[in-house]
Amino acid sequence: MSDSSVPDSSPPAFDDDAYVGQTAELLGLNLPDSYRDQVVENFRQLSAIAQPVMDFPLPPHTEIAPIFKP
Repeated sequence: MSDSSVPDSSPPAFDDDAYVGQTAELLGLNLPDSYRDQVVENFRQLSAIAQPVMDFPLPPHTEIAPIFKP
């Protein structure tokens, strides 16, 4: 049984379409409506491909490299 007085702390569902629109606006890109659906679909596919990397657990002592040297 859930307690309705406790607020839901889970983040809202990610809105790919809103993200693409807001990012295009921030970058000053003119994204024609005729391309928007395809751009959103490509973003969804790229997000799915990247998800295993994002889910990979890192040890708590891991630090960001200040300079990237290949």
